[in-house]
Amino acid sequence: MAESPMAASDATLVRGSLDGDRAAFAQLYDRRARLVRAVCYDTTRDRQAAADLTQEVFLRAYESLARLREPGKFAAWVTGIARQVCREWRRRRGKERSGISRLAEGTGNSPFAPLRGDPGSPVVPQLLDVEIRELRDAVASLPEKERLALHAFYLQEQDVEQARLVVGLSRSGFYHVLSCARRRLRPKLRGQEVA
Repeated sequence: MAESPMAASDATLVRGSLDGDRAAFAQLYDRRARLVRAVCYDTTRDRQAAADLTQEVFLRAYESLARLREPGKFAAWVTGIARQVCREWRRRRGKERSGISRLAEGTGNSPFAPLRGDPGSPVVPQLLDVEIRELRDAVASLPEKERLALHAFYLQEQDVEQARLVVGLSRSGFYHVLSCARRRLRPKLRGQEVA
């Protein structure tokens, strides 16, 4: 008896994609895009950049799908691709910033002056919800494994078994990482420093 598309496992969808079924890969995308976008947003802190990086991640995943040895671990694999794409983005961004900084520091009438954080500049975004920003900042300051655990468990609403596979931990290891993340977040959200 064949699995229904709604109940299909990642492994089944990967095999279908490899057999040329584009709808199967679209389901993988629909299932995992929020997690990948969250990982990318943690790095970029910009929704559009995160959306662009998410597209890059899934393009690379599609092109490399035949190299995935364990189709049931698609979520962890695509998350690994996302982390690599984000590292590359950070490196490119660092090079761009250093070039812009050199130009901006070289002349007082630089066209890059608004990038220095002038509150009147249209480049500086207007923050509508301070609490959401504080939460995002607090989560972004956590170690990578803790951020990933929070995203998988809370944002993706995956059960512990699925979330631990994404993060690549044992069940008890996942609970430990999740507990550490929550413990670190509590004082940050109260405006206290974490030791």
